[in-house]
Amino acid sequence: MTTGGWFPPEGDVHVRIWLADVVFDYTATAAAIPNLIHDWGQKRWCTIELTRGNIDNCRLLPRLPCERLFLGP
Repeated sequence: MTTGGWFPPEGDVHVRIWLADVVFDYTATAAAIPNLIHDWGQKRWCTIELTRGNIDNCRLLPRLPCERLFLGP
């Protein structure tokens, strides 16, 4: 899976995480997404959606828990 080319390289994105039948919607910085996807690829314990849409809706969502952990290498 690649994340390049279809969402902005900076700013916020809407991340939807499916854990069993429960959906969690978060806002995360675009810089954290490649590391999140890489981490997810090591052991796929959930389903992740990156949603394209109105960035204004992202402001209403909570931030991805521990988002800062995905900002490093």
